[in-house]
Amino acid sequence: MYKDFYGISESPFSIVPSARFLYLSERHREALTHMLASLGGGGGFGLLTGEVGTGKTTVLRGLVARLPQETQVAVILNPSLSTHELLAGLSDELGISYHEQDSIKQLTDGIYQHLLANHQAGKQTLLLVDEAQHLMPDALEQLRLLTNLETDSTKLLKVVLVGQPELQQLLQQENLRQLAQRITSRYHLLPLNEEEVSEYVNYRLRAVDCLHQVFTPALNLQIARATGGIPRLINLVCDKAMLYGFQSMRHQLDKDIVARACDEVLSWQLPRRQPSKKARTVTFSAFPISALAAGVVVALGIGWWKGWIDLPTRPSDRSVETAPVTAPATASKVETDSLAPVLAPNVVDSAAEQVAQQSTAQTQEPTIVVQAPLDPVQNWRYTVLQAQSEQKAMQTLYRLWGYDPAVSLASCDSSDRIGLSCYNGKGGLPALRDVNRPAVVALREPDGAQYYAAVYAVRDDKVELLLGGERIAVEPSWLDARWDGRYTLLWRPPLGDSASIRYGQQGQRVIWLDHQLSTLLGELPDSQDTFGQALLDKLRRFQREQRLSVDGIAGPQTLMMIDSALHLPGPTLQPENS
Repeated sequence: MYKDFYGISESPFSIVPSARFLYLSERHREALTHMLASLGGGGGFGLLTGEVGTGKTTVLRGLVARLPQETQVAVILNPSLSTHELLAGLSDELGISYHEQDSIKQLTDGIYQHLLANHQAGKQTLLLVDEAQHLMPDALEQLRLLTNLETDSTKLLKVVLVGQPELQQLLQQENLRQLAQRITSRYHLLPLNEEEVSEYVNYRLRAVDCLHQVFTPALNLQIARATGGIPRLINLVCDKAMLYGFQSMRHQLDKDIVARACDEVLSWQLPRRQPSKKARTVTFSAFPISALAAGVVVALGIGWWKGWIDLPTRPSDRSVETAPVTAPATASKVETDSLAPVLAPNVVDSAAEQVAQQSTAQTQEPTIVVQAPLDPVQNWRYTVLQAQSEQKAMQTLYRLWGYDPAVSLASCDSSDRIGLSCYNGKGGLPALRDVNRPAVVALREPDGAQYYAAVYAVRDDKVELLLGGERIAVEPSWLDARWDGRYTLLWRPPLGDSASIRYGQQGQRVIWLDHQLSTLLGELPDSQDTFGQALLDKLRRFQREQRLSVDGIAGPQTLMMIDSALHLPGPTLQPENS
C-alpha cells in the first residue's frame, strides 16, 4: 500500500521469511557457528532455543545455506506427530518409499538402510526439527534411537532441535536423560540489543533501496525498547509505522507515529499479565548507594552521552508523569528467575507509555503498575538486593550454556553431571577476554553491599552484565571499581575430564590434545596416544604464543585457551563477526 510513496518495490518489514532480508546479529552468527560445529563433530544432537520471534528460523536458514553439498537435509516443520507419523514424515523427506501399514520397526529399518547408503556415498544426513517443544517424549526417544547407528567416529544421522524455552523443560524429564546427554551443542538466542535493532532496521531499508531516512536513531531506540528487541515485533511495528507515515504523507517518521504503531501492534502482540505483588518492573542505573551518588553520576555519565548506554523509563500510572533520569544506565532488561532459560530484554520507552499500560512486558515476566516513579538510587538499591544470591547468578551462567537447573542445583558441584567443569580464576577483564567465556563475578558497592553478576559480553568500551533480573551495560572502569578480578566460569573439558594432561600419560585425551595443537600450529598430528617429546614441544610453543606459563602441562587454563582458540561450542563474551 505504501511502496510507491517510499519509492520501494517490496515491503522491507514483511514477516514472511526471505533470503533477501537475512540479517545475522553477532549472537545469531555465534549460534550458527555452534550449530555448524556440532554437525562437524561426532555428536548426534544440536539444540537451539529462543523466545518466539527471536530469529531461530533465521539461524536455520543460514545453517542450511552453509552446509556442504554432500548433505541431505530433512526438515520437520510440524512435529505434533505420533512416533509413527514422525518416522513416516522423515521417510518422506529423505525420499524413502514405504507402505502406510508399515510398522514402526519397518519404517525404522528403511531409514537405517538409507542412512547407511548415504554414508557409503560420502553424504551426511541431517534432520532439522522446528518447533520441537511440541514433540511427544516417545517421539523424542525414537529420534535418539535413530542416532544409535554410527561409525567409529560419527553418527550417521545428525539432528538439530529448534524450539521455544519449554523445550529445555521437556528434555529434563527423567525418561529423556539419555537424549539430553547426547546434545553436544546448545545455544539460547537472546533478542537484539538496542544497537543491533538500529542495524536491523537500517539493513531492511537498504535491502529495498529506500532513499529516505524513515527511522532516525532516536526512533530506532524507541522501537528497541518497546519491542524488547524481538525481530518479529520490530517488523510489525515498523511496517505499521510506515503505513501511518504514508497516511500522514511523511517520508521521515516522528516519535508520535512510532508510539501509535507500538500501541496498535503491541497491545495485542504482548498479552497483559495480572499484577503481582512479588514482581516489579524496574529500571536502574549503574549507580552506587552512597552520599556521593551525585558525584558518581557526573563521573560515569560519559557513557550516557556517548549514546551506547541509556535508561528506559518505568511504566507508571497515567496520572503520574515519569521523572527524567540522567545516569549511566541499563541497555535492556532480562528475566533470570523464570523456569525456562529465558534471558530476554524487556524494556518500555517513555514514548510508548500507553503501550506499557496495555502490555507491560513479555509473557515470561509478570509486572505491576507502580503509583510513583522511583529515582535511580532506589532502582539501583532494589536491583542490588535482587542480585545478592550467588546461586541465582550461577543459574544465569548455566542458562547461557543452554541448561536450566533449579537454583538449589546451580553450583559448581553440579557441573560434572552435564560434562562441564567449574574454574575459579583471577585476572580481571584481560583474563576473561582470553578465555572468552561468560563468568560470575562478585561486586561490592562503596557502602559495602555485595552482589553477584554474570559477565555476558565484553567490548572495547563497555561490559554487559546480567544481574538482579536486568541486563546492563557499564564502562570497564565502573566494573573495576567494584570487582577484585576474581571470577567463576564454566567450560567443557576434553572428553569430560578436567584433569591436567602431562608428559608420559596415555589415552584418548593425549590424542585429542595432539590433534588440537596440531590444528592450531598448522602441523600434522603424530597420531600417538602417548604424551612424548614431540607433543611436549607443541604444547610449550602454544603456551609461549598465548603468554601462558610455559610449564609443558596442559592444565585447565591451557585447555581453556585451546578451547577459545578453536572456537569450540559454548557461549562467548566476544561473538564471532563472521
